Amino acid sequence: MRVSIKSVMSSVIGLVGVLLLAFPAFPASLPPGLGSSLDQVEKLAAKEGNVNIVASLDGDEIEIVLEGFKKKYPGIRVNYTTATGIDSGERILTEALSGHVEFDVVKVVYELQGKYIKSGTLAGPIDWTKFFPKTPKEHMSPQGYLAGGSFYPRVIAYNPTLVPPDRVPRKWDDCLDPYWKGKLVVDVRPATWIALYPAWGEQKVLDFVKKLKENNPIWERGMSKSITMLASGEYAMICGTSYPSIRGVLRKDPEANVKFAWPGEVPVGLNEALGVMSGAKNPNAGLLLAGWLASADAQRGYDKIGRGSPFLDGTDAQREFQKAKVKAIFSGWNEGEYAPGLTKKITAIWGK
Repeated sequence: MRVSIKSVMSSVIGLVGVLLLAFPAFPASLPPGLGSSLDQVEKLAAKEGNVNIVASLDGDEIEIVLEGFKKKYPGIRVNYTTATGIDSGERILTEALSGHVEFDVVKVVYELQGKYIKSGTLAGPIDWTKFFPKTPKEHMSPQGYLAGGSFYPRVIAYNPTLVPPDRVPRKWDDCLDPYWKGKLVVDVRPATWIALYPAWGEQKVLDFVKKLKENNPIWERGMSKSITMLASGEYAMICGTSYPSIRGVLRKDPEANVKFAWPGEVPVGLNEALGVMSGAKNPNAGLLLAGWLASADAQRGYDKIGRGSPFLDGTDAQREFQKAKVKAIFSGWNEGEYAPGLTKKITAIWGK
């Protein structure tokens, strides 16, 4: 019997809802045995010796980012599982509510952060600044449950062999130029425009996406394929794409025909919001890893894959923003509050 993915996911989401009712929210708390200072956490983490994390780094990104942690804490083995999207987050939440906690640290996408916190499956609130006092406020959730250090700037990409120097887009409004009518690529997932909401407000975002549609873009879903086609010369320009994805292509092939432009306002999304699970088997190692990934120490690795923080002094990301004289627009820790409704309005305008 063939079962559709849609029906399976509906069942999973429904099960999460049932479990949230069956296991009502309990008071948030810190795991027993958690150290009260960074020194204590480090010593207890060394005794635990392991930390299990599920997040979205993939391939060589894992070693690049974690190299510094492994050098600093050689006695702690990091077991990294790669998973992305809502599906894996729903499964981990469902399992936690039933009493099975596989991971010490989990990436929680913004759509699920409220569910995780309300259900009490995340340890906290944690005073992250007590353990990592030099970490910028943008890296720590105001509620104290999550830490983030991987950021996701959105830029304009183009093929330099197809785009004359005087036609290189330098700002978002350049995507509305009739010159690009029917030629530019736009992702049907409006992440770029959602992330501009804190600076633009809803009406400006909706007005812009309507004009963007009128420029008859080539619609694509997912930018990895589009960037590859850009490099091969099948596309000339992508309006709103992932800077880390571009860096990934250029890391593998520095001669690829891909360049990018920093628009005046660069939307920067939080790529990984990491929380320590309430039932973590290695809570100290979990807190240490999550906090370290949000700290300045981790940015050297994140910078190498294009996910460094523009909000931290001394990072390559901040230097690039300053050199380009552009402004970072942080999508914020409350993205889950405004993104779903705005996404529906944008996709309705686009008919997608």
